[in-house]
Amino acid sequence: MEFYSAKGSSDNEGQGFTAIPSFHSTTLGSPGNQGFLIWRQTIELLFDATALETHDFSASMTVYHFNRFLFCSGRLDGARYCRDRARLKWCYLDHYLLHLPLHRGLVCGDGLRVRRLDVVVLDLSQPADFSMAQGEGVSLLIPRTALSPLLYDTDQLHGLVLRRESASGALLAQLLSSLAFVVPKLSLDEAFRLTLPILGMVAACLAQVAARTAAAPRSGPAHLGRRVRLYIEQNLQRDDLTPGALAKELGVSRSQLYREFEKFSGVRHYVQQRRLRRCLFALGDPGNAARRISDLAYDHGFADEAHFSRLFRKAFGLSPRAAKTAMQRGDLPGFSHLVPHAGDVPGLAKWVRELISS
Repeated sequence: MEFYSAKGSSDNEGQGFTAIPSFHSTTLGSPGNQGFLIWRQTIELLFDATALETHDFSASMTVYHFNRFLFCSGRLDGARYCRDRARLKWCYLDHYLLHLPLHRGLVCGDGLRVRRLDVVVLDLSQPADFSMAQGEGVSLLIPRTALSPLLYDTDQLHGLVLRRESASGALLAQLLSSLAFVVPKLSLDEAFRLTLPILGMVAACLAQVAARTAAAPRSGPAHLGRRVRLYIEQNLQRDDLTPGALAKELGVSRSQLYREFEKFSGVRHYVQQRRLRRCLFALGDPGNAARRISDLAYDHGFADEAHFSRLFRKAFGLSPRAAKTAMQRGDLPGFSHLVPHAGDVPGLAKWVRELISS
């Protein structure tokens, strides 16, 4: 059972207030083991779940879309969650899950224990197995491409625990707890402006702890698609990000490259969409208010302003200038695909997949 929410609170009625997009999933009112079946279907893209007690299993979760990451808050009965190697072969995800247990901790399959108010990091491109007791918690779901520009090495975070007694652990736990309290009150515009600062704070806390943690042995060479996407993310301003140049720079064949990017409609399309998305964020940045649109486009790899404008209009439905003006009014067109339509229920899986290319 899920329902969608996108309109503001009574404090903002009559002021054109648009809340951050969210949806709520609950098993309330589901008899017998139906509640667990609903919950397992809700999170099946992320984990294979096994309830510790299926009868009258109860779960309630609200998910908020910050465009570059998802924030989840909820209360769950006890269950075991698993991403084994068989699942990884068909269920491709390149995201991090940061989880903060608020009442009871969790135990990982390798014996690692995460206590209440510790923060644990799971790399969803790697196997995971853990059990959670009944209780409340909050989570961040962040694609690797959102963290990679902010962290030197994102391959060493799997299983990292930020302990509550450490400065970084306490700071990150307080950030997530505070976010859980204020996020229902956030407007779309506020959420847009807070996205990058929140990611920056998360990355700073992770880097502080990771730097003091011995690097785990690597299981093998980095996933090709991940290496290419990280390289693209770090070099979007270059005007020579062609399939040929990427293949040469990364030492792979074009055919390998094309296969890896089939799910993104090709290498060129992926690069173009990443540049356009970066430009959209740049147009909404108050620090760029006085900058010319042509300069912002050039900074993000577009040499021709007219060509950039055509692509931007096709992607977002209006011109860069109109988008910039609208953003200054708090009307954010980059989120238009998230605004609910009649009968539209997004679901967790749909939003997770959107994060892959957002």
